[in-house]
Amino acid sequence: MRARILLSVLAIVLLAPLAHTQSKQPSLERNLFDFTDRAGLKHWSNLELPTAKEPPVKIDTDNGRLKLTFTGGNWPTITTTQVPGDWTSYHTFKATVTVTRPCLVGFTVLQEKSSRNGGWDGTISRWGKTVFAHLGKNEVIAALHPNEYSALSAKFGKVVHLEIFMYNPQPGETIHVENICLSSVKEERTSPPTKRFRVLGTAYKVSSPMDLAKFVRDDWKPPTPKTVDEIEKEFRMAYAKLKQEHPRAVLAVFRDGEKGYDPNRRLEVFAAWKDAYWSSHGPDGMTIERSTNFGKSPTQEVFMRHRSPLMRVELGSIPKGANILAARFILVRANDTYDKERDPRKMPNMWVAEACNRPWEEYEVNAYEYARNKFWKNYGGTHWDGDDPDFLPIYLAYGPGGGPVSIWDFTEAVKFWTAGKDANHGFMMHGDARDWLMRAHYRESPEVRNRPGLLVIYEPR
Repeated sequence: MRARILLSVLAIVLLAPLAHTQSKQPSLERNLFDFTDRAGLKHWSNLELPTAKEPPVKIDTDNGRLKLTFTGGNWPTITTTQVPGDWTSYHTFKATVTVTRPCLVGFTVLQEKSSRNGGWDGTISRWGKTVFAHLGKNEVIAALHPNEYSALSAKFGKVVHLEIFMYNPQPGETIHVENICLSSVKEERTSPPTKRFRVLGTAYKVSSPMDLAKFVRDDWKPPTPKTVDEIEKEFRMAYAKLKQEHPRAVLAVFRDGEKGYDPNRRLEVFAAWKDAYWSSHGPDGMTIERSTNFGKSPTQEVFMRHRSPLMRVELGSIPKGANILAARFILVRANDTYDKERDPRKMPNMWVAEACNRPWEEYEVNAYEYARNKFWKNYGGTHWDGDDPDFLPIYLAYGPGGGPVSIWDFTEAVKFWTAGKDANHGFMMHGDARDWLMRAHYRESPEVRNRPGLLVIYEPR
């Protein structure tokens, strides 16, 4: 009897790990397509929409891979309805994409109640994943439920379409897609290390405008409303005082359409400011919004980093080695509307000028490209690491907004650009969301005095 009890105990001990293993749910992975069989190609077709006509994509197979050959276009897309209707047990989408140059490739999943419309409501009704593909093979791993607003949702019904698209393909360009599958495993999402931005003229190293605001919030005072003329009058008074110690000092006004930027060419009108609004707002399916260029807009919003302008002012008229004594950047609000939760007249707020590191083109830049077929390393230029980042981890200037007209001290920024160590690729102006310029005047504004301006006092060497 005793021997029998010992054997029973031993069996329980030995079988316990096995029972635990058997009760553990195995991971489930489902391949969606077999591209070794050409017969499956009949289920794929070019997406044709009444609102956008795209050149056809040639659909073929190549050594077990889907081969897509493009003939140009903006967003040529292929689509299939041969997909499982229920994806609720899966958490991850996977695919392998092979390309011959850096480019943008994407996938879209539509459900029964999904919309193809743009804007927020339309975009969150469908799942999307865009891939900044590098030369060669790219492994795509994307969460099907990354957050509440860009996830597959049962409220939209069964899955009915899977689509593959490419952004601005070149005629004759080919990509290969394979290993399209769904996985029940939730891929661990590791947060990137916190980026620290050096704030010029200070000892601060901060992670964001919100972080910077903590250091200076107690110094905030409600702004005194001033016009552009009043601001410039005050700056000229400061110039008169500086000339007492620096008799060779020069005042330069950089504003498109206005004279006074070069003391050697006083009658010449400045025409070397450029600016362009862009949006890298999520979710990932906002491809149209992200690819739109606003370089010719007379007014646009200025807000957080994913919805703000790039600006650049040519400073070649300032002699090399000049001593920069003072500089101010002026930005004019284009409307009298203030969001009640974001009123710079009533609450502390913070804006920063973040240094760009790409030679962007005013009429081509968007959230994907800084120039035609020249891609940011990540959408919205959100790449600050390594020897060649999209943006430098530097805040060139900072400070609160000022209501109808905002003015920021850009002395350190102008020193940075004229020192000759780094190229002047301009800056992105963005804030901590406690101020919101629903509309601000850009350089194309009809009224010259409303356009952005940079005032600089310098002393030639």
